[in-house]
Amino acid sequence: MLHQRAALAATSSGASPSRSRILRVWQSAYLPRTGRHVEYMRFGQETLRPVIWLHSFEYPMAPPWGVCVDAAERGYGIVSVRRPGFGGSSSVASLEDEVAILSEFMSELAFEDAVLISEGSARPAGVKLAAGCERIAFTVFARPSYFSETFGDTEPFFRDIILQAMSSSAGARLAMAAIRQMGRSMGPKSFYQNLFKVESDGLFLQAHPRDLEEAWACFSSLKAETVSRELEALKPDPELTRGALAGLRAIAVIGSETPQVWREGFLARSEELGISAALLPQGSLFALYQNFGAVLDLLDAGP
Repeated sequence: MLHQRAALAATSSGASPSRSRILRVWQSAYLPRTGRHVEYMRFGQETLRPVIWLHSFEYPMAPPWGVCVDAAERGYGIVSVRRPGFGGSSSVASLEDEVAILSEFMSELAFEDAVLISEGSARPAGVKLAAGCERIAFTVFARPSYFSETFGDTEPFFRDIILQAMSSSAGARLAMAAIRQMGRSMGPKSFYQNLFKVESDGLFLQAHPRDLEEAWACFSSLKAETVSRELEALKPDPELTRGALAGLRAIAVIGSETPQVWREGFLARSEELGISAALLPQGSLFALYQNFGAVLDLLDAGP
């Protein structure tokens, strides 16, 4: 059972007619087997090949409307999913529950031959879905957070907040309180810009102020339990042994402007895990959105 929550027509004075008809609509799917809800946006006709897009912890937002139009023109319909615990999606207590809900969501909406895009902290769920869901034909892991032995060029203040949030539920509550205060004092745009200090990321934020505000509203309202569960993606995963991803029909990508220590670690770890890896031409935190033409080329080359 589907419920439409809100809509916003994405228009631009210079936009083509096809672009000006793209709607920003959050819907809620009720999943009868588990009794849960999943909030999502769907773009384009149902005849397009579905791209199930799982956001990361720090930027829980659908891709920009221009990305969705570009995808539709290449034959892909983007389905952006608010993962469990985010927005109007039901919370879960474990990774296994998240995977069960997302699998039921794809079954309930009858997606077939789907592409899965798994960003950042969505990687643990993305790996299990890619390996176990027959409805997924190909997967893109974007900045998949499986290299985390170092905090690289992260500001010590941000590093300490992350470490505090990873320590316990109480630590996560204190960390989110600090993050909310930072957002109030410096504004969400400055908060995101200061994560990696990459100029192209800042330009992306400047061009998408509404998306930024909505992402921040969702992120800053997260419960401590969801924060703690999401940050498990930064801890060593005992299932990611040498060659663990070799059997997946998948590719891993990262922006070329990602700090060098993470970029090099990502490439080395991808080779160890047995998954093909690629550098997108620009960007870091928002590289997937900034280089979506290159991502579409990868999808066209996949199964």
